[in-house]
Amino acid sequence: MATDAPTQGVLRAPAAVRLVDIDTEEDLLLPRADAPYASAYLVGTRGGRPLAARTLEVNAGGLISAAAVRGLFADLPREASATVAPSDALPTLSVVVTTCGKDDSVSQAVASVLACDPGPLEVIVVENRPENSTVAATLAERFAWDRRVSCVSESRAGLSYARNAGLAAAVGEAVAFTDDDVIVDGKWVEWLARGFASGPDVACVTGLILPADLETTSQVQIEQFAGFGKGWQRRVFSIDNPTSALFPYAAGEFGSGACTALRREVANELGGFATELGAGTRARGGEDLDLYVRVLVAGHQLVYEPAAVIWHHHPDVAQHLRQELFSYGVGLSAMMTKQMMEGHARAILQRVPAGLRFVRDPDSRKNVRKGPAYPRYFDWIERAGFAAGPLAYLASRRQQRRLGATAARPARRSA
Repeated sequence: MATDAPTQGVLRAPAAVRLVDIDTEEDLLLPRADAPYASAYLVGTRGGRPLAARTLEVNAGGLISAAAVRGLFADLPREASATVAPSDALPTLSVVVTTCGKDDSVSQAVASVLACDPGPLEVIVVENRPENSTVAATLAERFAWDRRVSCVSESRAGLSYARNAGLAAAVGEAVAFTDDDVIVDGKWVEWLARGFASGPDVACVTGLILPADLETTSQVQIEQFAGFGKGWQRRVFSIDNPTSALFPYAAGEFGSGACTALRREVANELGGFATELGAGTRARGGEDLDLYVRVLVAGHQLVYEPAAVIWHHHPDVAQHLRQELFSYGVGLSAMMTKQMMEGHARAILQRVPAGLRFVRDPDSRKNVRKGPAYPRYFDWIERAGFAAGPLAYLASRRQQRRLGATAARPARRSA
């Protein structure tokens, strides 16, 4: 069996996705009803913490020996990554799950949140396409046994509006945000809460997003070229300790919106997510990056905690990757345009030379995942989006101002 890192082009569909103990003494069997797996994406853990991912080819029998698993991760130190000590004063955590009429997938996401140990204070589902929606009724039926589940309607289209509606309804000391196409790990709530308990100035905690399945070539390409993972090391960010020449405007360094938690008081002080940014607007994204910048500029700390894991179902659509890359470019420059208009123009312009070097450097965090199989025209798709971002932001801002101030309407809480 060949072994390699997932960035070297070995990952081939269909690929099995598994958590494995890197000190295991048990062989790993990967059965599949249809054709056998071509490869495996293994996330190595020690003491419950994910430490690295490796990819290897799978033989026709789908059997990987324990020795092969240990060998894949032999380069890792014997000690697990530094952990945050448990605290008796963890903040209460509300969880907001946004959806657009996806009854089944949002129900699965909610069920995974409720299965966390310890569990959340409440789970608020925000329906962002409420007209003729059956989401509230479905939740009331499927989770009648748990009064922590409720539904809020937000008729104004846009992910930021939906998340802000959830924020307004939440009562926890901290509020975690995720989407309807994920399954959260059983310790997700605990590790987010531990992140806040690790310091008095922590206002935001983000986590690790891993692929839930890699059955098709399209899903594999999304993971290779537009994956959400931000690394395996716990990191603490603050405005006084820049981590790069682009800080704090470094795109994608801090986390992703689908695995983000905020101290509720700070989130309200900052005005929540910018409604002229994000999915569902002409700006297409950037609302999470914008909020991270505002958290740091306000003097708070942001913790990236990879032990807070969620599993994302990548869409099986070939066109999605091209759309994702274009939207990423639009959202990034739209966010930067917003920041420039709010007084950060000089700081951003000073970072332009470093940004150009970052884009061109094959060893930069942006490019190191691409490998020889990466279609170079994808770069031009992303750059085209980046060029379109400023005008998209201005158009989105005008559009959002016309939406009015219709308030979110809470649906009845499930019994």
